[in-house]
Amino acid sequence: MSNGINVANSSYRIGPVAVSPAPEPEGELVNKRRRQARSVETRAKILKAATQEFAEVGFEGATTRSIAHRANLRHALVLYHFETKTGLWQAVMRDIVFWFNDAFERRLAGLEGVEDPVKLRLLQADFIRMAAAHPELHWLMSHEAGRTGERLDWLMGSLVGGTFTLFGELIANVQKTGHYVQGNPYHLHYLFLGAAARIFMLAAEAERFIGRSPFEPEFVEEHVRLCAELFFREPADPVKRRSR
Repeated sequence: MSNGINVANSSYRIGPVAVSPAPEPEGELVNKRRRQARSVETRAKILKAATQEFAEVGFEGATTRSIAHRANLRHALVLYHFETKTGLWQAVMRDIVFWFNDAFERRLAGLEGVEDPVKLRLLQADFIRMAAAHPELHWLMSHEAGRTGERLDWLMGSLVGGTFTLFGELIANVQKTGHYVQGNPYHLHYLFLGAAARIFMLAAEAERFIGRSPFEPEFVEEHVRLCAELFFREPADPVKRRSR
């Protein structure tokens, strides 16, 4: 027999009675949603302008005022959404690197069970096509990768290291099969990055010498083939090796 109140089976509740807030007037709710939509749109405009600005002139050359001017927005809005230039730069890098990592991870998941030489060839081909579609990614990275400092430390610690390591490990595995040129896997990955992306970063100059835009779809596919021929090898037939 219990002397207390059976809370589970009674209407008794400990503490103050919860009172539901009064519903917002329909007009105010519509206005609130419109303000939220404008805020999202403004943030997207700032990020787009900042991506272009940081890619063109780097962190040191960009200012929040120049980014506001490029976005055709008031400077105060840039500071309201991102507070500082560093905060804005980090938001840009998060967006573009997360986008790349997400695409890479989804592609990797789709290649589960595929042999490593084929997997690496396909991933590198995808990387080249991405480099052609988004040369700003490589400009953004190149501005920071050549100098030590807090921004590079943040990039390596927060965003970049995992994908780079995975490529290096995959190259090492494919080397063991004889299908990839020998050498330090990370050194070779840097060589691949340069071969894959640099021509799109220097597109205007390349077009003058080659006579074609590097961004033409046919050119991009030819570039995929040439890069593969630089790095991939056909392993020697073991029977022929023993007969020598």
